Amino acid sequence: METSTTQTTVKPSETEKNTQITTESESTAEVVTEPESVAETTTEEPSATEAVTTQPETTTEEVTTTPPETTTEEVTTTPPETTTEEVTTTQAPTMSAEEKAALLRQAVSQALPGIVCWGDSLTYGYGGNGESYPSTLKRLIDERLVDGIPVVNNGVCVEPTYTIMARAGAWGMRTNQFIIPAQCSPTEIHIDLDNGMYSNLAAFGDAGLNPVTINGVQGNITSSYHSGAYGYCYFTRLEPGTEVFVEGGTQVYPASKELYGGYVNVIFMGENGYYENAEDLISQYQRIIDARGLTRYVIIGLTTGDNTSRGELSQKMSAYFGNNYIDMRTELVNRGPELVGQERQSGDWYNIQEGIVMGYLKSDEIHLNEYGYRAAGMILYERMEALGYFDGVKSAIAQYGN
Repeated sequence: METSTTQTTVKPSETEKNTQITTESESTAEVVTEPESVAETTTEEPSATEAVTTQPETTTEEVTTTPPETTTEEVTTTPPETTTEEVTTTQAPTMSAEEKAALLRQAVSQALPGIVCWGDSLTYGYGGNGESYPSTLKRLIDERLVDGIPVVNNGVCVEPTYTIMARAGAWGMRTNQFIIPAQCSPTEIHIDLDNGMYSNLAAFGDAGLNPVTINGVQGNITSSYHSGAYGYCYFTRLEPGTEVFVEGGTQVYPASKELYGGYVNVIFMGENGYYENAEDLISQYQRIIDARGLTRYVIIGLTTGDNTSRGELSQKMSAYFGNNYIDMRTELVNRGPELVGQERQSGDWYNIQEGIVMGYLKSDEIHLNEYGYRAAGMILYERMEALGYFDGVKSAIAQYGN
């Protein structure tokens, strides 16, 4: 703007100087006109300013727009979608009642395949009007935990300790020399126990015994009565085959050798004798534990006698087996009536003092009655629970319901 004004006043003559001064004084409009021209020139400059202004706006849009859009998409979209899919996948399967029941049965079977009770008539339930401690145990498990857990009663009346051990696969049985016929016809044989003890195998029951295996042949043993002689029985093979010669002294294997894997074993024997002292009876119990490879078991103490006749035995059994041993005689005396809803009688003070099971819990001098067996089953259930034998079952129920 100043440059344009300078060019207008260059190189005037002296006359022109005077004339121009006059002209400028007289003609003010022309001087005013030049500033308007300058104003027009100035009007073009804002155009340049607009051009400059446009670039910052474009630059601002590029910087501001792109990063926020990219960042927002990456952070917001990916994690929520992944997390939602994982949670939904885990919770999505809704099992039917049948599927849950099947899984429950499987879990329970793994935790507690079953319970097997070994013993004589006191395990069998003689005098109990259909009640026995195994049947009570089974009922309590069904009611308080879950049904379907087998409780096997392998009690056989009249049997002494060695025959019970033999049926449990813990004591050897050996046969005389004989020939197994090709057909399924009974053959009389004689079986002795390893210590020469007589056996009355299958005379009053064969729980856990049949089918036995002799020289690789499976068959059933049934009793053969001989007046004044024991150990005679009949062997009948299960399937026909070739004739087999059996040497004397051949081992007889009971079915129980292959049965009851993982079961809790309950052992209650000795009422029919054939042990010399407490240490001998303890060793017989231990033989069953070792032969069957038991880690979960309960030993039930004898229910007959009193503190004088059974006190030492009970103390030694308790010291050896610890919580795995139940002094059932003392338990029945101290709380048996209350467990089964029976009122105490006036003479109970004597029974408590002497440690004698009350008559109203017994069917005779040896055997319990239905109340006695029921109380014994309840005491057994409590001990098994205290030992943790039902923990796996409880966990399965908590997971799958019942």
